[in-house]
Amino acid sequence: MHAEIGPFPGGRIALRVPYDKSLIASIKRVRGWSWHPEQKLWSFPDRQESLDAVLQALCAAGQLNSTPETLRPALPASDLDAFAATLKARKYSRKTVSQYLRCARGLREHSGRDASTLEPGHVKDYLAHLADRGASASAMNVALSAFELFLPGLKDALRGHQLRRPSKDKALPVVLSVAEVKAILSATTNLKHRTMLSLIYSAGLRVAEAATLKIGDIDRHRRQITVRRGKGRKDRVTLLSTSFVTLLDRYIAEYSPREWLFEGQDPRGHISVRSIQHVFGAACARAGIMKKATVHSLRHSFATHLLEQGTDIRYIQELLGHKSPATTMVYTHVSTVSFRNIVNPLDSFDDEVV
Repeated sequence: MHAEIGPFPGGRIALRVPYDKSLIASIKRVRGWSWHPEQKLWSFPDRQESLDAVLQALCAAGQLNSTPETLRPALPASDLDAFAATLKARKYSRKTVSQYLRCARGLREHSGRDASTLEPGHVKDYLAHLADRGASASAMNVALSAFELFLPGLKDALRGHQLRRPSKDKALPVVLSVAEVKAILSATTNLKHRTMLSLIYSAGLRVAEAATLKIGDIDRHRRQITVRRGKGRKDRVTLLSTSFVTLLDRYIAEYSPREWLFEGQDPRGHISVRSIQHVFGAACARAGIMKKATVHSLRHSFATHLLEQGTDIRYIQELLGHKSPATTMVYTHVSTVSFRNIVNPLDSFDDEVV
């Protein structure tokens, strides 16, 4: 068996290799790696430095005859390098930089052209290609935003091509009941994993915010957690549950984290988002949860349960860090408070019919 490299969902690179102890050790030194036992493959962030490190490890193990430099895309990378510099200068997050670069790279590879020769028609063809592959409206909007920055003047030029941004899907968030959250936490016996999931639910955190939380961001005396550089590079303050503090103390006493609250396999770095997602998926399976829930469902549940307890929606907006109150208002559509006072017409029958 030879090494196989290809795309992987979530903006990552997939790698399948034969078992070799020294090669596996080299792979584990690549920052951001994840092992996927179901598919029997590794994945890495879709970044040039990650790809270079993977290729170097494969060359050293004799799995590749070429050097990383000879395996880079045939198209010149100068326009992508310049694009990356522009995004970083604008202080975009690492996730956004990675997403936009991946979109620009996909456009170049699909069209076979670099930025200097790309035209609006190529963009339109590539977006149609993404739609044919089942890309969501949100993914296509991200791609279009990336292209408008990658190709100056594209926004005005596309008007002549009658290209409009696709409307976003209006799916309601998946919300877990209080009983379901309890079942998930009860099914999580590992102390570190239980602490992570409890924190995300009790503070309404995004998964990346939980992964990058530092011990110094927790204020026990004021019962607050400071989320640094959340979505939109905004700091915010959210709740520190009194009952969570007891669990937190047990976790710190046993694991002794130094800087990051949840350390990765390398104690100098934080746990990966992918690892937290795996933990949550396994906990849902053990708890018998049938809903299509993700880690983000814990954040949705936090907001919905607060609303059902009578918390003012303006406070919930602040705790979640939403820029617009309209974003928070979506939870009014999944809250059961307004339904409780409605008498179902079937329940009004005098005789038992069911």
